[in-house]
Amino acid sequence: MWENAAPVPPPQAGAKVRRPKGSAGTEEDLVLWGQIVLCLLTIAVVLLARLMNWPFLPMLRVTWEKVMQPEQEIFLTENRNLAKFTEQTAEAVAEKVGALLNRAGNTATAETAARTAHGKAEAVPSGARDEAYLPGFSLTFPLAGHSCTETSGYGWRTDPMGGSGSDFHLGNDLAAAQGTAVLAAADGVVRFAGKHSSYGNYVRILHANGDETLYAHLQYLFVHTGQTISAGACLGTVGETGNATGPHLHFELLHKGIRYDPSEALQTAA
Repeated sequence: MWENAAPVPPPQAGAKVRRPKGSAGTEEDLVLWGQIVLCLLTIAVVLLARLMNWPFLPMLRVTWEKVMQPEQEIFLTENRNLAKFTEQTAEAVAEKVGALLNRAGNTATAETAARTAHGKAEAVPSGARDEAYLPGFSLTFPLAGHSCTETSGYGWRTDPMGGSGSDFHLGNDLAAAQGTAVLAAADGVVRFAGKHSSYGNYVRILHANGDETLYAHLQYLFVHTGQTISAGACLGTVGETGNATGPHLHFELLHKGIRYDPSEALQTAA
């Protein structure tokens, strides 16, 4: 009965050949796997950025949102297909990530190059400012019976712990004998009182207007976290706990979480 059946015409040039469902190697399969790999790589980059605290993570999020919303012409013209969208998405993400990595590398290089053998620099690290700051209220000098004798100031300096190069000193070191009373510079609430690998025994106090003071390398602590204290209250005694080469008080001044040079404020208090 099949002898008289018409032969199947050969496919015309340029015509698409339908493959049976479930056949391997279709464009859709390849695009799907490409998208899966692209998403896994993006997730890996984002997780690594969060783990390493890279500053360009917010920018990467914005970039990903933009490339996932392509021009409408990709889907409204005869050239529309998933492969084109996937290819353009991968190229856009790769280009932006590369640019952000180069920028991050250049920033780190610039900060490193700013250090000199004399402890000076043209730039300051994140979370600090090079200028001085005076709170809107008077301060009590933090060492009982002492004048403002500074042994190490705010800013770049040669690493006192014997490391190579320089480091940025975030406060002022004030000379005092071990056991000298350390006083609160103003009324406030103790945000933290405890131990730190670098600060040793230290106290951080929150004052009015978002101002804070920090007292480090103490021998003993006489206050606790959450305690309300008055200016001149004894926080503890001078020591050399943490990374310290001898007894002294390390004093920091912060405004809204940013560290400033406390020299002028200490001179005024003294």
